[in-house]
Amino acid sequence: MAGIKTQIKKLLVAKEEKQYKKLVESKKTDYNKWICQQEAQILAGNDISGLKVKIQTIETKPDVGESEKSKNDEKLAESNKLCKLISIFDENSVENCETHYAVCSPESLPKVLEKLDEDKIEIRSVILPLFDGKFSDFAFRKIHQKFQENESLIVIYSDEDVITEDSRRVNPWFKPDWAPDDFLSYFYFGSFVAVRADKLREVDYMGEDIYGYLYMLLLFNRGFDKHCYSNVVGHIPNVLYHTYSKSSYEWASSMTLKHPLREKIENSVLSVVIPSKDHPDILFRCIDSFIDRTTLPAYLKLEFIIVDNGSNDINKSTIESLVENYRNAEGVDNFEYIYEKRDFNFSYMCNLGARSSKGEYLLFLNDDMEIIEQDWLTKLFSKVILPYAGAVGAKLIYPKSTYEEGDIIQHAGITNLRIGPAHKLQHLSDSIDWYFGRNRYCVDMMGVTGACLMLKRSVFEEVGGFDETLAVAFNDVDLCYRIYEKGYYNIERNDTRLLHHESLSRGNDSESSEKMLRLQREKDYLYEKHQSIYGKDPFYNINLTTDMLESEYAPKYHYEVKLDEKWAKISDITDVIKNSRLDKCVRVGMECAMDIFKWKYGVAKEKSEHIPEADDLGYYFQGYTFVIGSNNACFEKLLLLENTGTGRVLGIELNTEYRPDIKANLKDQLNVDLTGYTAKIAADSIEKGNYRFGMYMKDRTSSLRLHNWSNWTLEVE
Repeated sequence: MAGIKTQIKKLLVAKEEKQYKKLVESKKTDYNKWICQQEAQILAGNDISGLKVKIQTIETKPDVGESEKSKNDEKLAESNKLCKLISIFDENSVENCETHYAVCSPESLPKVLEKLDEDKIEIRSVILPLFDGKFSDFAFRKIHQKFQENESLIVIYSDEDVITEDSRRVNPWFKPDWAPDDFLSYFYFGSFVAVRADKLREVDYMGEDIYGYLYMLLLFNRGFDKHCYSNVVGHIPNVLYHTYSKSSYEWASSMTLKHPLREKIENSVLSVVIPSKDHPDILFRCIDSFIDRTTLPAYLKLEFIIVDNGSNDINKSTIESLVENYRNAEGVDNFEYIYEKRDFNFSYMCNLGARSSKGEYLLFLNDDMEIIEQDWLTKLFSKVILPYAGAVGAKLIYPKSTYEEGDIIQHAGITNLRIGPAHKLQHLSDSIDWYFGRNRYCVDMMGVTGACLMLKRSVFEEVGGFDETLAVAFNDVDLCYRIYEKGYYNIERNDTRLLHHESLSRGNDSESSEKMLRLQREKDYLYEKHQSIYGKDPFYNINLTTDMLESEYAPKYHYEVKLDEKWAKISDITDVIKNSRLDKCVRVGMECAMDIFKWKYGVAKEKSEHIPEADDLGYYFQGYTFVIGSNNACFEKLLLLENTGTGRVLGIELNTEYRPDIKANLKDQLNVDLTGYTAKIAADSIEKGNYRFGMYMKDRTSSLRLHNWSNWTLEVE
């Protein structure tokens, strides 16, 4: 009898796995399919469909003495024909006039300009291919459209990918909008640039060093001003260029700028503000490493301000004694210890330290930081002195004692996603180059962590310091967002590393319900303050995923929220749960649980100018779930909402989502391709109250019924 049951179970499991694999394949979308769909929409769009393109080749005169040589030199002969004249006109326009663009190699540009002047051909811009490849079918029309939209633009670049004989490769380079520090790090414009013709002769160009030429051109035209004043570089977030066989990134990253941007440096004081309590050993490991391992520039003096919000008497006495030992340390101009017993408020402690300091520059530093590279301070300071610089941060790494590889990224900059501020690349190995060097270069980001944040005192005071309403979370994000809104660039120096002795715990799994509720309220407050930038990040391409907290930079086709799904069915399953086993093997990952209106606009209905529509009146849930050590192809899932007041449990039907990012982190688990889930419920389908989330798992091949609860909560008012 047992043998028959085992055989039946095997057959049922085989059936479930077959259906599961079929569903997985139906959910997958590869890059080639997705990008072709996107481009078909572009070609059919009203904005460029009326634009007509005519292409002709213009031969340039060979230099004296080159005529005979070119007969036997195929490359030289071809260089004299490199200029193509692109003529674009709008058939829907009454004027029906043509606009001309020249396409040529950088080497032939001087000849091309001479030829165009000779033939009296007026061009809007010169388009310079810099790496082997070809333009997309709509590239010239998109470039024309961009120049038409903004007459102040001098340089335009776009996204790109790799094309083979068979298809488009899965390595598109989706770039940030104009990011001056990215540009100063490496030539991230990539395979081509378009330069406005009337600006070409502002800087002498002899066919060499296109990188240096563009740098000087942008410098002369305020390209390195604050972003509220600089509007000279345009980015088109479409793939306008296809390189052959390999990406241009390797070529672009090898280019170096001969004239790096610098600001005059004078003798200055940097005030280092360190909030701390009851950890003198950790605190002075930080300070010891700072003083012993940092090469201090001759033009810089240090001031340390320790802000203690209530260490016990023994620890307080220890800190006071150690402070005395450092007052006369080399390079230390001042060392202060401020003791004020009060509830923890990171923002208040940082503001207090700043008010008590005297430096022209401020560095906010967690006490659990450890210095490992001698030039880290010089690198941060060389950026913070620039006129357009806001907050400047460093890449933070978990120490070896915390994680066996010892090279795991804790922080590499803050990205502003609709789902919330995200630490991209967190928990990934720094031994790998991630997404075209995002963990290798000095780059512009929406924010940097307050664990290591440097800025000018003048900027700090201009934005009003830290918001003390945000006592624990999002205070550094809010500060950076206010700095950005004032026009400054926040800069992440991912070309230097500090150790951060922070726990590598999974965070959400160990948070209390109260803490999660506070976190949600603080996030709501953050976006109420910054409605204009909700879900917007110029340094994070719109073609990358924006709706989940994944670590990697992945193309949007991996995952994208579509709120047009049907309202989920809800049932009372209070009695069902009583007969189910509570099991911690059921993992419940929540990424989003919020009012749909708030998801779309960042704030509650009563605090927004938008008028809600019928489809906005509800709640949207998103996350991932799986059962550890089980065959996940066999489980039917229901999202649980338990009213913490009445004990009533609701079961919500889910939409299953393909999540390759989760699968990549669960290599030892079986059938976890479809761990993702979403659900949308109508506002009138749920009564007021506080709810906690859980997951119910029903094994379709046996009588096994499991459930578990998360610490995520939902307030229904």
